[in-house]
Amino acid sequence: WLDTARVQLLSVVRSMDGGGELRQRVASKGAHAAAPKANKELGQSLPRKNSFESEIGDTDADDADASADEGASFRADSVNGSVVRAEREKKKRKMIVRALSAIAMVVTALGVLYIGHIAVCALVFFIQVMIFKEVTMVRYRTEQSSEVPMFRTIQWLWFAVAIFFSYGDALSNTMPTPLSKWLHRRKYRVAVFAFVIDNHELISLLCYSAVFILTVLSFKKRYYRYQLGQLSWTMVTVWICVGQLHAVITNIFTGLFWFVYPVSLVIVNDCMAYFCGMALGRKLITREFLRLSPNKTWEGFIGGGLVTVVWGVVAPKIMSSWPGLICQFTDFDNIPRCHAEEVHDFSSGFPLFMPKDYHLPEVLHGLVGASSIELYPIQVHGIGFGVFASLVAPFGGYLASAIKRAYKVKDFEQTIPGHGGVMDRMDCQLLMALFTTVYLNAFVRMDVFSVGSMMNTISRLSRDDQILLHRELKSKLKSEGLL
Repeated sequence: WLDTARVQLLSVVRSMDGGGELRQRVASKGAHAAAPKANKELGQSLPRKNSFESEIGDTDADDADASADEGASFRADSVNGSVVRAEREKKKRKMIVRALSAIAMVVTALGVLYIGHIAVCALVFFIQVMIFKEVTMVRYRTEQSSEVPMFRTIQWLWFAVAIFFSYGDALSNTMPTPLSKWLHRRKYRVAVFAFVIDNHELISLLCYSAVFILTVLSFKKRYYRYQLGQLSWTMVTVWICVGQLHAVITNIFTGLFWFVYPVSLVIVNDCMAYFCGMALGRKLITREFLRLSPNKTWEGFIGGGLVTVVWGVVAPKIMSSWPGLICQFTDFDNIPRCHAEEVHDFSSGFPLFMPKDYHLPEVLHGLVGASSIELYPIQVHGIGFGVFASLVAPFGGYLASAIKRAYKVKDFEQTIPGHGGVMDRMDCQLLMALFTTVYLNAFVRMDVFSVGSMMNTISRLSRDDQILLHRELKSKLKSEGLL
């Protein structure tokens, strides 16, 4: 009878607790205080009072603890849900801002390309200025630099000397004929500007010497270590934004293609590495890719590389449909306009964009279904461009990540909404521009001879040598029956 009564009483207590009456008392006064009170209200009708009250008290205490845990868990879930929703909204707004900024950059770039070579050179100069500003500011310490005389001025003087030499070299060595025409039309052939361009190497040396002396004279006691560190950082920054882009102006004058094409390769690699990493990241290869960039994955690196090589082969054929990208710069006043028939003509000096049959190895005959394939020569060169953009150029971005981690900054600057600074967008492009210059000089430029480029070379000869060249060329053409 006693056991039966105990079971029934326990059922009554649980039903009362389920209704919330006893639970509220237990939660407000404590589990141990609530148990005796509950027994008293029930009449305390059982003989084994002490042990039974203890059992009921333990049961009520457990229910109270469970209730408290459930309430805390509910509140925590609510807070976590709010945080998750807030994070999603933040990411959504960030993606919208990032997309709008990307569209604005694309539209601006297309407008600059439409204006022509000079506008693109101006854009490159603006990029160099912004990169130098952002990278030097990473190590800028106001409390120390304020005690150093002419601290920021000396940094910008080093940048100005490097820019003057770089642009002077491009104008004097690769553009003598267009520059001479431009100066002659304005009757400034012997003006100061012409003198500066013709003697830019000597002027660069004098400026370099002056800034060097000024830098040494600015050293101040107790700040030697800091100043030498900043000087080293300034030199590294000058190389990053000027040295790697030394001949980019020459590349632009050779044809806008040599600016647009490498830039597009880096953009494709960056985008496809992101999408491949999002879709397949750490599903095929779980090993960490690079500690500097923990979000990067092997799947993104490999997938982005493969797509970039394919784009490197396909893009030249697409871009060749816009002759304005291939035309060489010949006049400072006129936007170069050339027609498709001129571009696809060996006499105009564009054999790289002429279709050519390439014989395939016998192993590939069955796979391709032909013994040869028709490609533009520039498409074959595109394989090399694609491989470099996939394997080497991304390490420019990894270097930028190392710099930001070393100095505990998320972005170099907030110049571009949603993207950070200019350096955050151009970190891989700088290394690609250097490769383009070297590759162009080593393997391509020899195939891009034209009447305009030869006239540029001839114009640098003395008048006697030009007359001698005319006689020799005339004699040769007569001997071949062409005159």
